[in-house]
Amino acid sequence: MLLHYKMDKAVTIIVGAGAVLDFEHKGIIPSVKNITEEVLKLPVRKVDGSDWLLINELYNHIFCRLKEVGNPDTKKFIYPQINFEDLLHVLEMCLTYSSCWHDEFVQWSSFPLFGSLTEPDSFLKSIDTVEFERAAYSLEKSVMEIVNQYDSAFMEKKNSEEWYRNYWRSIRRGNVFTLNYDTTIEESVVDYEDGFERKEGEDEYLRFSAKDYSENPDGKTTIAHLHGSILFSEARTFPFEYSIRDLVKNKDYMTACKNRMATQSNPHTQAKEEYIQPYIISGARKTEKMVYSPYNVYLSDLARKVLKNKRLMIIGYSFGDLYLNEILGLGMAAHGDDFKVVIIDKFPSYIDSYTSFLRHLKSCCNYGMFEFISRLVKDRLYIEIGQKEYPLIVKDCDAPVVSRNGNLMMCIGGFKKAVLNHKDVIMEFLGI
Repeated sequence: MLLHYKMDKAVTIIVGAGAVLDFEHKGIIPSVKNITEEVLKLPVRKVDGSDWLLINELYNHIFCRLKEVGNPDTKKFIYPQINFEDLLHVLEMCLTYSSCWHDEFVQWSSFPLFGSLTEPDSFLKSIDTVEFERAAYSLEKSVMEIVNQYDSAFMEKKNSEEWYRNYWRSIRRGNVFTLNYDTTIEESVVDYEDGFERKEGEDEYLRFSAKDYSENPDGKTTIAHLHGSILFSEARTFPFEYSIRDLVKNKDYMTACKNRMATQSNPHTQAKEEYIQPYIISGARKTEKMVYSPYNVYLSDLARKVLKNKRLMIIGYSFGDLYLNEILGLGMAAHGDDFKVVIIDKFPSYIDSYTSFLRHLKSCCNYGMFEFISRLVKDRLYIEIGQKEYPLIVKDCDAPVVSRNGNLMMCIGGFKKAVLNHKDVIMEFLGI
């Protein structure tokens, strides 16, 4: 009976980058666009000791090649979109195959077989393998530095962003899966379970326990950093709980930077493709980077919670991760018409109808959100030409919109407006 009560009252919460965009940022706003612009300014140390803008040059190289391919009619209208995650993926792929291009592999067991079929152009061949590695680590570090800017300000000013703090404090029996790298949710909730515990003699960091996280004996809100954290690093001492790749959570950002030893060899996928140590999960191979703890535990728990809980809240997530979209789809299959979903995000002000909403998703190539919403509201393959009654009618962008079948509520004015103006309505819709 207790299990049934917990299942009925629990809510699974997915938190993406849009959740913190309403903060009063003094520095850079941590949007994908702004982070990408900062990454393109990064200097990379060459083998000869000089610096160059390798990431920027790689971006321009890709951009020019993209304009040369594709349908001659459509490519005039579709502007190539390249963000920092795309660039990290390219750098990691170049890091793997550069060793092939420069004949640096010493044993076949570690050789990525596809490398025998690749041939670089003159631009890529001129770049040394270590320069790709330095660029990838610089990119990852730059992203964490940007996140640390607003994370530090949030921790220092205890009375800042009260709307955000109060919201997380009000959540009871929540299962929070954040895709962000900051610690603002933990700082707000205070009493939570994330699986990290202190070991005797280790004051700088906490080690992860899958047992503590999964059992959660005190019934606290759980917080899972599905894509990593600015506080993660390798452990500096043995024994390791599962693997030398397992990550620990440091007491603060400066300690985490110090403990990132970079003495281990880079991890590899099962295809023997190299990637940099995933303190934060970024790029296009997220699931392959989740094989180590705590990511593997968090990922399995996400699928379990979506199947167990009939209530789902999605805040500021752009539906850009294929693995996550498929897991969220399990909720529809498991719960049917009992599945209640709230989506909170900030959309352009020109959206004033369901039609303009769908056009916006299509123009931004956001097919993940388009498909999820269409399946959830059951609008007969998304929308039929000439259909007069749409599943969603948007009359006021600041007011929550509920689908006709009652499965979906959307707040498209941003997280802050939703919390300040519609929190009670949202909670009532979810039944919590």
